[in-house]
Amino acid sequence: MMAGNDDSWTKTGVRRSMRARLRAVPDGTLKAWSAQLVTRLQARTELWGESGTVAIFGGLRSEPDLVATFLPWLRERGWRVALFAVSGTDLLPVEVRDERDLKRGPLGVWEPAGTAVLPLAELDVILVPGLAFVRKTGARLGRGGGFYDRLLSRPEVRARRVGIVFELQLLPDLPRESYDVCVADIVTEM
Repeated sequence: MMAGNDDSWTKTGVRRSMRARLRAVPDGTLKAWSAQLVTRLQARTELWGESGTVAIFGGLRSEPDLVATFLPWLRERGWRVALFAVSGTDLLPVEVRDERDLKRGPLGVWEPAGTAVLPLAELDVILVPGLAFVRKTGARLGRGGGFYDRLLSRPEVRARRVGIVFELQLLPDLPRESYDVCVADIVTEM
């Protein structure tokens, strides 16, 4: 998918194309990719050497599952783990200890059941979801709400930003706006 004059090279067109790609992948394949991605993420010792606070995400069928095995793995290593609660147009990190601290939101996404919001400045790592990424530049295309762009552009956010995505979702380029925020690193299942 490259720049062109048709609708396929708009954010809406790329989102539509990527959603179709992901829908075509069988559930078993997505689960296998997810397990491989978590293994690769765990192997990134430069991220997890010293414990701190990390924000993760989870819940959509097309996203890697970071809750089932990665959340307990982080907690065993002394990491504080947060998932984001939505408040208006903002994402607020709320600490979770295990799946009992989570509930399914209206879209099926895991949300924290608690309300104790952590200061954004306390986050050391933010694992960032997206529909598509560009490995070379860290450019990211989200689902269209701008939640992560607003979050990552906040001055108090000093956390390392790591895009978490399946290899299928990497593209050579993406349509971008001036307010789109890039990530410093990307981890896939490969």
